[in-house]
Amino acid sequence: MTLHVDDPSVTTDVATRPRCLCRFDDGSVFAYVERGNEFVRTRDREVWATERDGVLVSVRSGVALAYRRGKAFFSTENDEPLYYERAT
Repeated sequence: MTLHVDDPSVTTDVATRPRCLCRFDDGSVFAYVERGNEFVRTRDREVWATERDGVLVSVRSGVALAYRRGKAFFSTENDEPLYYERAT
């Protein structure tokens, strides 16, 4: 993974990101796609998960975190809505 801390071509403004995951509970942006299907957490700008065949998979553990139905992602444990995708 390459970290672009001082690269002016890399923006940290999530409003300009084409795909963002927002929390169902408060609507805040939790993660965004930087490239491909890799979701980066907004709080620490670390690659958090990747989307594979409609499933969010943790990049650290490989565990399925949530599955997609339409524009929403639901918990694999209890089917609760976790995130919705906002496209700009």
